Amino acid sequence: MTGDGNGAKCNPETHQLNPQDDARVQFTDTCNADVGSTSASRCGGRLPVIAANTAATVLAVIIAWTLLYVNVSPELMAVPGGSLASIFMLYVTGTVAGQLITKVGGLPPLLGMMLAGIALRNSGLYNVTGWCFQLVSTMREAALTVILIKGGLELNAGQLRRLSGVVARLTVLPCVAEAVAAGVAAHFILPDFSLVWGLTLGFTLSAVSPAVLVPSLFRLKRLGYGEVKGINTLLIAASSLDDAVSISAFGILLGVLFSTGSLTSKIIQGPIDVSIGTVMGLIWGCVLIFVPPSPWSVMYSKRKSNCQNTKKSEIENSVTAKRSFLLGTGGFLAVTGSQWCGYPGAGPLACIISAFVAGTGWRKQSAQHKQNNSVISAEGVDGGGEDIEDDELPVVQVFEHAWTGLQPVLFAFIGTDLKFELLKRGDIFLELLVLAFGLIVRLIITTCSVIGTGFSRKEVLFVNIAWLPKATVQAALAPVALDIARNLGTSEDVECATRLVTIAVVSILLTAPMGAFGIQLFGPRLLPKSS
Repeated sequence: MTGDGNGAKCNPETHQLNPQDDARVQFTDTCNADVGSTSASRCGGRLPVIAANTAATVLAVIIAWTLLYVNVSPELMAVPGGSLASIFMLYVTGTVAGQLITKVGGLPPLLGMMLAGIALRNSGLYNVTGWCFQLVSTMREAALTVILIKGGLELNAGQLRRLSGVVARLTVLPCVAEAVAAGVAAHFILPDFSLVWGLTLGFTLSAVSPAVLVPSLFRLKRLGYGEVKGINTLLIAASSLDDAVSISAFGILLGVLFSTGSLTSKIIQGPIDVSIGTVMGLIWGCVLIFVPPSPWSVMYSKRKSNCQNTKKSEIENSVTAKRSFLLGTGGFLAVTGSQWCGYPGAGPLACIISAFVAGTGWRKQSAQHKQNNSVISAEGVDGGGEDIEDDELPVVQVFEHAWTGLQPVLFAFIGTDLKFELLKRGDIFLELLVLAFGLIVRLIITTCSVIGTGFSRKEVLFVNIAWLPKATVQAALAPVALDIARNLGTSEDVECATRLVTIAVVSILLTAPMGAFGIQLFGPRLLPKSS
């Protein structure tokens, strides 16, 4: 007897299936046909799926609103004017606007979220007071924590070791040059803007937005553009480091701004913040490598204790949940606790470093497991021959989902900080001048950073276009500066922070669509296509 491709036995002389196998194949074909016809008749395409998803979303919104309406005071849920009602409407409106602007205009969803925030604030539908104001601040800090952790997890130690000189130059030089240029310009152009506040503004503006850059580059990568010389990989790797430099410098400058004491204590505040943040991040990251134990250690322990009832997926999910919880809560404590202790620059740095150290350790554990896989697969728990794929850390996926839920919190809420009366001031032209000056210097230094690397003029031009968009980091850092200024600073600090937020919002509205459209439009024209 021989077997066909489907594992059914047949007679070599007649080439006919055995009766049992014939019945099984006929049953399978009948089921497939029934399923296909049923799906076609009942579903009729994508429309019912879209309708069902829309209905589920509408029901979720109605239930959530009803729960709030029933369980909180009527003043908080009044429309307009209720603080919780304002927060709820802003989140829902921002989410819907983000989806619409992506599907209709092909733009990043963050733009729709910001526009929703601007519209609700200036139409009088957004009004938050009392303890809800602190709730908004806490939600923003949670979003910042998720961004910092995502950035740390996405930094790969192996890639960092292999970084060439061009990536290091492209990471540091344009970022620092734009920050210094915008900071000095703000100090001399904007009224009552100190040099430290100017540099804080500069490093807020100098970060490139992965939320705009990375999806656009992946689109080009799938089409084969930019792969000949590895431009896509170069920009994606450099963008993560660029953000880390901006966030770290921003935190250090905040520590200098809001530290109390003599001039000497203010000068040494920066190094103190760096030292505390580095030590905290290293210690916490090393702890998370071993606590909780890796999934494979748990499997081995259960095998030794003859416990065969726990599935591999359950063990992996349990470890991932514990790692995510400890990394997230620890990072949030670092960000908020450092402000409480008077070292606001230490928290963000500790958050990035701990995520980087923990992620590096988890990847090494995964690599070691794969090398010793024969031991685990021979005596695994509940079908232990299966390997746990950990090239893409499950924890990264957890924070990706968290970021999806927190995006409206970040972008819609920063939109509420932009009031039209702020734009009516004559200073808006000065603020645009500061932004333009920083961008021009950035373009010049970016060009100098990639000259002599073998890139053609067209490729150098594309790198400049890709290095323009700003969004995520600006939306995260600017409100933090404003919240700290309100809590710890003077009225002059609040004025400077308010101006910083305005410039950050304007920079996102101008550069995010420019970068997104520029990459999509000029990528196929400027980059060679791999064969």
